[in-house]
Amino acid sequence: MMKTFTKIALAISLAFSIPAYADEYKETLSILKDKGILTQQEYDSKLKAYEDKEENKKFVEQRIDRDVSESNKYRLARVNDGSVTENGIGLKSKDGNNTIQLTGRLHMDYRQYTPSYGVGQTTDSYQDLAEMRRARFGVRGQFARDFKYELVGNFGNDVGAASSSTNMDVAWVNYAANPEAQFQFGLFKMPFSLEQLTSSNNIDMMERSLIGQTEGEFIPAKETGFMLHGVPKSGITYAVAVSRGRTNKDAVSDGLDYIGRVTTNIADLQGSKAYVAHLGAAYSTGEIKGGVTPASGRTESRSANAWFTGPALSGVTTRTRTGLEAAFAYNALKVQAEQFNFRYDPTKGLDQEIKGYYILAVYNLTGESYNYRDGVFGAVKPNSPVDKGGRGAWQVGVRLSEFDASDIAVVTGKSNRATAMTYGLTWFATENLRFMVNYVDTKFDSLVGSSGSRVNGDRAIMFRSQLNF
Repeated sequence: MMKTFTKIALAISLAFSIPAYADEYKETLSILKDKGILTQQEYDSKLKAYEDKEENKKFVEQRIDRDVSESNKYRLARVNDGSVTENGIGLKSKDGNNTIQLTGRLHMDYRQYTPSYGVGQTTDSYQDLAEMRRARFGVRGQFARDFKYELVGNFGNDVGAASSSTNMDVAWVNYAANPEAQFQFGLFKMPFSLEQLTSSNNIDMMERSLIGQTEGEFIPAKETGFMLHGVPKSGITYAVAVSRGRTNKDAVSDGLDYIGRVTTNIADLQGSKAYVAHLGAAYSTGEIKGGVTPASGRTESRSANAWFTGPALSGVTTRTRTGLEAAFAYNALKVQAEQFNFRYDPTKGLDQEIKGYYILAVYNLTGESYNYRDGVFGAVKPNSPVDKGGRGAWQVGVRLSEFDASDIAVVTGKSNRATAMTYGLTWFATENLRFMVNYVDTKFDSLVGSSGSRVNGDRAIMFRSQLNF
């Protein structure tokens, strides 16, 4: 009985204190067998059980190691799957060479005009109006790593999204393997004017300056064409483009336009990121068909349509456009200005010349600096956005702009010169959400409008709620 009890006690002790190595365990079992504590059958049984256990343990450890390794590889390979940028929603391929990101913008406006300047223009569709100024949706991204693309539709035309019209806003592909020499083709903004190249999501006032209100006529805008562009050195950009000469909203096709722009940021050339000192110049030349009548389009408050109309040009006309631009940004302050000259040289008749400029100053009351890259300003990013529990960013600004066609005679009811003062207050709730209030005071050199409802300008207060992604 005692012998049996001793066997059990030794077996239990052995089970809870198995040596780390199989040889030691087998040696212990042999000693117990030689002393008669274990029978041969018990020895064989325990040895087999131990070997089976060790084999199973080794298998489990190998399986765990393999599973962990594969899991880590899987996570690392897909660490960016399902996201494209901090400011967007999209997908990225496993190798990172292909991306697609949703993009869009909604600009909802309301404009209220003062009685003293223009209520008599009852035929003007832009009096006291709430409208969806812009409603765009599309995709952008890259494929095969080196090709960038963007495709955006504009839901509604210039009178707002209430229209049933939908057109293509931009559609382009850019080969960007070499940042110093990139090639782009499709429908895109032509390289002309700092203000025009700044996205409508990021312009400092609700509308662009007086001279830029006629899209594509005075300042080249979104047109179909080809472009060679690049950044040969940090602080220097260039772009040379060939376009159809008109925006795609116009069914008329002119001869080709040749457009170019160069910019420099003196601060970058000096290796400084503390400020921006931007200088740029642009040039465009091309032929337009005869019978074209240069017209200005709207005021900055979008009230008076075609307040200026020049005489029809005789025969094929060479149109030459030049622009100079400058901007300085330091901490929360930015000052920006551009000067434009547009010359029409018809095969018959007199040449026509139109000039214009604007001067803009904005200041971020909450201290944000300005986002600038490759010759263009980007979005203001609040230091303390509301979605992070902050107060957002606040900005104030003022702009003076002028349109001058003084040398061109105009018919009764039109003017050949106008100036506009715009005052702005903007609240950037987040990088993607902002609210704007603008007050615009426009003055014409002569009365504009039909008989009985002519005005010498307009005053308007405008509001915008803007969401973009």
